[in-house]
Amino acid sequence: MQRPFASDRSPQTSGSLIVVRNFFYVSNLLSIIRLGLTPFLFRSIIRESHLAALIIGGLAILTDMLDGYFARRLNQRTNLGKILDPIADKAIISAVIIALILSNSSFPRWAFVVVIIRDVLIVVANIFLFHRTQIIGKSDVWGKCTTFFLATALVLYVLTDNILADSGLIPSFAPSCVLYIGLAFALISVANYSWQLLRLLQQNRAQPKKAL
Repeated sequence: MQRPFASDRSPQTSGSLIVVRNFFYVSNLLSIIRLGLTPFLFRSIIRESHLAALIIGGLAILTDMLDGYFARRLNQRTNLGKILDPIADKAIISAVIIALILSNSSFPRWAFVVVIIRDVLIVVANIFLFHRTQIIGKSDVWGKCTTFFLATALVLYVLTDNILADSGLIPSFAPSCVLYIGLAFALISVANYSWQLLRLLQQNRAQPKKAL
C-alpha cells in the first residue's frame, strides 16, 4: 500500500517520469489488476451478489498486500507504482462506498463526503508538490492505517447489511466504530501530509539554484 506521505526524490534518473517497462513489474501489475477489479466489485454490490463481492474484495485486498511486498522484495519501487497504487486504492474504496449508498446501505453519506474531500486535497497537493519540486509522494503509516480501517469498515457494512443481517455474529455498532477509526486516521494523515508538504517546499526553496 502506498499512501501519503513520505517523500523522496525519484530514483529514476532517465528524465522520464514513467518508464514503459515498469508496467510489467509484478508490483505494478498487481495494482493494475486491483484497478481492473473495481467495476466488477461495484456491479456485484449493486446487483446484491454479496458473496461475489466478498470474493472480489478479498482478491483486491490480497493484491494490495502483495504489491508493496513485491516492490520491496524485488526492488521494484518506481514512479509508476507511486502513482498506480494510491489511484487503485482510492478508486476501489470510492466505488464500494458509492455502491453501498446506491443499494441503500446503512453506510453514512456524510462519511463519503469526508473521504472524497480528503482524496481530492491529497491529489491536488501531490500535483502541486511534483510541479514545484519533482517529488512524488509515497506511503506513510497514517495513510496505510486509513486505508486498512476504511476497507475493513466497508467489508463489515456489506456483511451486517446483507449476508449476516440479524445473525448477531457481528455487533451492530462494529461497522460504524471501525469507520470512525478510519476517518480519524484520515484526518491525521491529512494533517501530517500538510506538514510534510510545507517542510518539503521549504527545503526546496532553501536549495541553491543551479547556474544555467
